[in-house]
Amino acid sequence: MKYIYIIVGLIVVNLLASTYYFRIDLTQEKRFTLAEVTQNYLEKLDSQVFVRIYLDGELNPGFTRLKRSTNELLDEMRASSRARFMRTTVDPHEMTKSDFEEFSETLSDYNFAGVPVFETKEDGQKTRTVVYPYAMIQVGSRYTYVNLLENIPGLSGEDNLNRSIENLEYKIIDAIHRLTMEVKPRVAFLEGQGELEEIDVVDVVDALSEHFAVDRGAINGDATILDPYKVLIVAKPTEKFSEADKYVLDQYMMRGGKIMWLLDAVSMTLDTLRTQSQTIGLYGDYNIEDQLFKYGFRINPIVIEDMSCARIPVSVSPEGQKSQIVPMPWRFAPLFSANMRSAITKNISLVKGDFSSSIDTVGLSEGMDIRRMPLLRSSAYTREHRTPVMATLMTIHDKPVQTDFNKQHLPVAMLAEGVFKSAFFRRPIPSAVRNAQKHERLEYSEKTAMLVVGDGDIIRNDVRFRNSGEPQITPLGYDEMSRQTFGNKDFVVNSVLYLADEDGLMDLRNRTFTLRLLDKATISEGTTHLKVIAIGGPILFVIIIGSAIYIYRRREYSKRKSA
Repeated sequence: MKYIYIIVGLIVVNLLASTYYFRIDLTQEKRFTLAEVTQNYLEKLDSQVFVRIYLDGELNPGFTRLKRSTNELLDEMRASSRARFMRTTVDPHEMTKSDFEEFSETLSDYNFAGVPVFETKEDGQKTRTVVYPYAMIQVGSRYTYVNLLENIPGLSGEDNLNRSIENLEYKIIDAIHRLTMEVKPRVAFLEGQGELEEIDVVDVVDALSEHFAVDRGAINGDATILDPYKVLIVAKPTEKFSEADKYVLDQYMMRGGKIMWLLDAVSMTLDTLRTQSQTIGLYGDYNIEDQLFKYGFRINPIVIEDMSCARIPVSVSPEGQKSQIVPMPWRFAPLFSANMRSAITKNISLVKGDFSSSIDTVGLSEGMDIRRMPLLRSSAYTREHRTPVMATLMTIHDKPVQTDFNKQHLPVAMLAEGVFKSAFFRRPIPSAVRNAQKHERLEYSEKTAMLVVGDGDIIRNDVRFRNSGEPQITPLGYDEMSRQTFGNKDFVVNSVLYLADEDGLMDLRNRTFTLRLLDKATISEGTTHLKVIAIGGPILFVIIIGSAIYIYRRREYSKRKSA
């Protein structure tokens, strides 16, 4: 009779399990549980999503873990989206020649390529394999490719793998969000004050175009011209703002608009040193400093010199001899570290600056409720040069004295969120403002955000043969000397995405999974008892369980025989 109860119980449990889906996540950081914003998004998803994973074949343990994590995440998403997810795995090494060529061409369109993996086997033989850590995500007739792998220079393979797994949820949801958008939100680059030209920001515009419709234009005192835009980007102005344009910018923020300011407090460029022995940097007055001050920021009129810096090509040959070009550290091109607590800058590489200035926060006026957070900062060995600043290539050959670099972690990019007080509080509307009556004048803002960067060149890509018929664009952040790509593009794109984010999807970038590695020192010192436990423990457990079952069955048989 008891066997009937067991069978009936199993049937009931299976029926309940097929009707009510649940899992128990026992990990401390809930790594197998989708974020609430993801669950809400997937529950509203009306479209079928197809995912094809190309991370397959002969993989080492690290890539195998990444593949397994991707599949587990997609299974969770499939459950939360009521089976609207379909996934398959393809091994590129098993494709036909024509299919593989088409696949490679598609990857190159996304600037993706196979990742070579070098390993040494137990017999000492070295092997080279190529893996493809990518996924194709398709919604209807639209599709995109996603890079599943994070490769941040300076981090170990385990750290990069862990950060790749942390970002999986955001990358997949972001791709689905882009594919399902009916109308792209609009962002704009400001013109009219000598900002960077279109060719100087073309690389980041291409990246932003995946998420937004990107425009350019001048305000010209029109109070309504910024209404359609989620985010306004002010990229390195070199001329003064008019009071009318300042008022339009102010009221745009008061109505909830977001602004990303990229400003040079000191007018100075490396291009001058290509034709002259030295360059002098002077304070740049753009008539916007007073407005930023009222919002709670001051860009200091100084230039940062940092021992953590990029390199530039310099001739080291004596005069009269054949030129020999070698990379030398250029301390006026600091490499800024990112704040790993912010969704904007988490898991991005170092960001390269160029004659950068630090930012100070100032006291807030009554009625302002603002939270400020530094995003980029200099190294622990930094010094400041106040205007006028003179820079010469001769300083490259000078050995830096560490005690001279007595400043630490100077902030060069800061985010502010909350309620701002109008910079035109109890001031008359400038007479040159047009269409001012079409909007109610606001003295305090809706909840909004702004981002201030003390370096206008962080967003600028290099342009070779600018004045020729075929200029060549260098990707933003790419350093030809080290052949390394810094995190400039990721920083700018993430900043705009964060400012425009209304669904909270960027919060997914803040997920953190603790990397729990074995203690190598403990493993190498006296681990005989651990090996005995690891090998003998399971065997002993099987013997105990087997013996207990044997004794139980023998007693049951004896009882039945005596009865």
